[in-house]
Amino acid sequence: MTFSETSVFSMVQDKELSPPKPKSGQANLLWAIKLVVTALIVSYIYRTFRNEQKGITDIGSVFATIWSAENVPVLLGMTLLMPLNWALESLKWQSLTRKIVPITFLEAFRGTLTGLAVGVAVPAQLGDTLGRVAALKSDRRLEAIGAALVSNGIQFYVSVLAGAAGWLYLEKGLDISETAKMAIRITLVAVLLLGPAAFAYRKPLTRWRPRRSIFRKMQQYIVVAGTYTAREVSVATLYGAIRYLVFLTQFLLALSLFDFAVSAAGLAACVSLIFLAKTLIPAVNVLGDLGLREFTALVVFASYQLPPEQIIAATFLIWILNVLGPILVGIFLIWKYKWKKIKV
Repeated sequence: MTFSETSVFSMVQDKELSPPKPKSGQANLLWAIKLVVTALIVSYIYRTFRNEQKGITDIGSVFATIWSAENVPVLLGMTLLMPLNWALESLKWQSLTRKIVPITFLEAFRGTLTGLAVGVAVPAQLGDTLGRVAALKSDRRLEAIGAALVSNGIQFYVSVLAGAAGWLYLEKGLDISETAKMAIRITLVAVLLLGPAAFAYRKPLTRWRPRRSIFRKMQQYIVVAGTYTAREVSVATLYGAIRYLVFLTQFLLALSLFDFAVSAAGLAACVSLIFLAKTLIPAVNVLGDLGLREFTALVVFASYQLPPEQIIAATFLIWILNVLGPILVGIFLIWKYKWKKIKV
């Protein structure tokens, strides 16, 4: 063996025998964050199924009756609407982030599912916003916080608008107190007026010059919300409205698996109120949104005297398709995410 060959061999040996380099502090921090978020998501899924076990026998028997060849087209249609639902949300997100970070549809889809997964671990819309923004591959990602606020605000308003229509249709038949009905009316009117007002006065946000450093930093991240044109907001709202119709259709298909003697308009109104409750009380994500949907479903369907186990089974089926499946994909995407330092 020549001297050069010996040197090369020694270098290879040294490299193989030397201990691996320790991970950077940032990489360790990201790994810890991923672990905590994953644990919270798994805990959410576990609590949801544990709560469902209270009526699992009845619901299990109901599910057994719908797994038939006759219902295959309906079940297949519901399943195919799931990716369409999240694709529309991704298109909305993609259209709004163009002002900060141009992204592809696949990147928008990844960010949407990541936001969904993180959203069940962190209360309200904070988790969804963090997940979407963190998935962006850009040093300007924090500026997209304003885009996330606009995206969530649009979907919020669409849900409230549709819920208000459902409320007008069902209000008289709902078995709740007059005090509660008055509170709901006031809330709906306030929110419906707030939407156009926020759009009309969005421009001053770009001219806001706060003195305190914390507000200057905040303004830097949300200023994009005031730069959207009427056309850009309209396009995003169109995506949000179509997505709502897809979700509504999916729920109606789930209810069609049972022979309910209720008109299509009545079922649609009931579903819109279920979505409305989920929209106006987002903080219960911490406790599991399935329980809220089930409770609301039982209240709004009470006047029709429908079997509770069938109503619960339909809401559970929607949760499995639209939430559980995408969440599992979101967990995978969270662990694929690579650390990239954010410039602030």
